[in-house]
Amino acid sequence: MPRLSPATASTTDPDQLQARSELKQAWGAVPNLGEVVALSLPLTRALIAYDQHLAQGSLDGALCEQLAVAVANENRCAYCLAAHTAGAIATGVSPQDAADARTARASDPTAQAALVFAQHVVRERGHVTDEQLAAVRGAGYSDGQIVEIVGLAIATTLTNYLHHLSRVPVEFTAVEFA
Repeated sequence: MPRLSPATASTTDPDQLQARSELKQAWGAVPNLGEVVALSLPLTRALIAYDQHLAQGSLDGALCEQLAVAVANENRCAYCLAAHTAGAIATGVSPQDAADARTARASDPTAQAALVFAQHVVRERGHVTDEQLAAVRGAGYSDGQIVEIVGLAIATTLTNYLHHLSRVPVEFTAVEFA
């Protein structure tokens, strides 16, 4: 049972209706967790803008989804783990790589380095070691791309925490934590 009252389609609050409309336009639908985001029009707009700008970054959509899987697993968010596993597969990530992302593994060593780094960032709250930073750089990531990895980890952590707080039902196929 949700611990927050999501902004469902039947809401009469004009800001929530606007937030739902903007989420539907940006995401194509308003999933259960989107109804939590829509409780705040400013957060909705900030999240949409954040996502849109990160999507213009140098990391491709498949890697972004794998990163979200790695972060969701690290943060133990069942909702985002299920949603981003489906998203990863939809972007062309193999089911095996989508599953392996939970433990920061990938068939592509460059992608794997980003996943490992993202999990370090989350686990250590940004206090990564010089060796961890050198490893992601050694895999070919520029400082700008490293910043984007951190940005993606933060975006996923935001939605992870909103699910932890709200406990809205997961409408995607369940994925086990690694």
